[in-house]
Amino acid sequence: MGIVTMKRLTLLAMRADKEKIFNALAKTRSVELKRSADVEACTRVDVLSAREAYADKINRVEESLNYVAEAVTGYNQLYKHNKDVEEVKLPNGSMARPLAEVDFDYFINFDKNVNTIEEQLQSLADLREQINQNNAQITVYNAELDRLKLIANLAHPTSWYCNTDNATVQLMQVNAAQLDKLKTFAGNYELVNLEVLDVADDTALLAVVAHRTETDFFEQAAVYGLVKCGVTCDVLPRVRIEDARRRLDGLQKKNEELIKSVVGYAAATADWKVYVDYLGLCDAKLSAEGDLTNTDLTFVMEAYYPAEAESKVVNALDVVTANYVLSCFDIGEGEFAPTLVKSSKIVKPFESITNMYSPPAYHEVDPNPVMSVFYFIIFGFMVADIGYGLLLLIAGIAATFVIKQQTGIKTMLQLFGMCGLSAIVVGALFGSIFCYPVYNGIIPAPDAYPMVMMILSLMLGIVHICAGIGCRMAVKIKHKRYLSAWLTDFPWIITFVSLIFAIFNMAMDMAAYDPWANLRLPDVVGQAALYVCLASLAVGVICAGLDSKGILGKVKSSFGSVYGIINYFSDIMSYIRVFGLMLSSALVGSVINDIASMVMNGGGLGYVFAVIVLIVAHVFNLAMGVLSVYIHNGRLQYVEFFGKFYEGEGALFTPFGSGTKYTLVKDGQSLKNN
Repeated sequence: MGIVTMKRLTLLAMRADKEKIFNALAKTRSVELKRSADVEACTRVDVLSAREAYADKINRVEESLNYVAEAVTGYNQLYKHNKDVEEVKLPNGSMARPLAEVDFDYFINFDKNVNTIEEQLQSLADLREQINQNNAQITVYNAELDRLKLIANLAHPTSWYCNTDNATVQLMQVNAAQLDKLKTFAGNYELVNLEVLDVADDTALLAVVAHRTETDFFEQAAVYGLVKCGVTCDVLPRVRIEDARRRLDGLQKKNEELIKSVVGYAAATADWKVYVDYLGLCDAKLSAEGDLTNTDLTFVMEAYYPAEAESKVVNALDVVTANYVLSCFDIGEGEFAPTLVKSSKIVKPFESITNMYSPPAYHEVDPNPVMSVFYFIIFGFMVADIGYGLLLLIAGIAATFVIKQQTGIKTMLQLFGMCGLSAIVVGALFGSIFCYPVYNGIIPAPDAYPMVMMILSLMLGIVHICAGIGCRMAVKIKHKRYLSAWLTDFPWIITFVSLIFAIFNMAMDMAAYDPWANLRLPDVVGQAALYVCLASLAVGVICAGLDSKGILGKVKSSFGSVYGIINYFSDIMSYIRVFGLMLSSALVGSVINDIASMVMNGGGLGYVFAVIVLIVAHVFNLAMGVLSVYIHNGRLQYVEFFGKFYEGEGALFTPFGSGTKYTLVKDGQSLKNN
């Protein structure tokens, strides 16, 4: 268990066998290809334009998938009340198996289906273009109907309103709110007549007749917003409107038929998703081809693989060709290699916590076994409730058995399920079930004796930090820096452990919890622990410069370690958040119980509503609490724990051919990091 030993290979083979070798290595799920070293007289293939073409194909298929999905959603929404129309469902997989499972041989030979899929995609593109053209026409006709709305009830074409020999006749429009003022103003003109023809959307349509001697009316009336009607129609408006509506209905019916054709491709999207992943593999092969060095007949490939999979890789090559030369090398000290972490089933879910921060570098010590223990314990103290822990445990067990594929959701629920056990244990120490004190536990309720839980949180922090320093010792011992490990780091562990004993009685006095009075240590133990603490602190400060060069550097490091004491105590104070999260969740849960109790006092339906309040509110409190715990617990690992020894910045081992998005290719055991 831990970081798997990796090896590096160099393969010399015939270019004619390249495709078969790529497929064989992809099938093993045990090889990560790398860029081969430059070799004199060898060339590289420029694959940039070919890769761009694959990227365009992938984008086109993805867009088609999204388009069909949107069409299906709209179609089902449109016909949801029509019992004669069956709902269309996309083949999106199930919760248990969200990814489509395909056989490797079927997947690698998927090119047999490419022509059919490309024809489907082209047909969909044609349908989409027709729909877009129709939508453009629909927009035009809707705009025309909106434009003609003002003259919809006009009894004549707009051209009918024209000047005579003695009068100016105009179709005019004005805001309906100004109509009365305009009429009053027109009353000042004897030879001007206004006729309101229609009012639409607060705009009045007027026929205005003015004798030639009073045409200044139009200029003067402009102050009221009177303007010439901007809509013209050379035929009867209602005829034009009826024609536009008829054409609009025809286009909409055509679109409905076209959408039905689009929705008909719903079943085909399952193959389209496999096609996306197949194109991704083809692109990965092109990328790998660009990393090869070539002669006219041969190529050189380099790759990393787990040492335990060497026979698997060699056997895969032997199956497809005998014309190759394979050289295998151990990874040297300081040489880069991708990281493959192999953990027990218990530790495996906790790897996601570390990977969110940064995967371990290949030559580092795997932090997951130690980190997982403290994440488990701290999670339990932050949640600290039997009921909440049981819900998390049930969710984790359900995810393990219901979700058959190892997805991110499954890993997360398994993590919470394991940590639910810790919450149950700590909740039992408090005697709390759904924030209700069932019995007097070993640890008092945090709201009654806050100092007790605060002290426990700080002591837990000291132990956690000591574990981080211990891991730093392990790293130094791995690199044979024994003196620095035992004289620079180990004294700090002794300092903090002895500090706990030195201030133990003081902490008991601050806690003021009578049932723990018998836990007080003899005074001589506290005094001895204080001397040990000061002595080990002195050793740690004096020896802090062991790793520095020169006398001045050693002195500077020693003085710097004195300032480091402040950083250590600042880190310890960060663990008050353990107490804070526990207290906040407990108080919210207690308020929920009080509200439910008041509702229950109403009797009758009060009991029903009380149960609803308890279920909904406690689930919400648990969800919010777990979210906060997940973040803050991770923060304690990243800053206070990892900050003592962990560098990270590793690159996870990613086997060639494993980067699928929609499909799970089943053939053999994958060594890819989950």
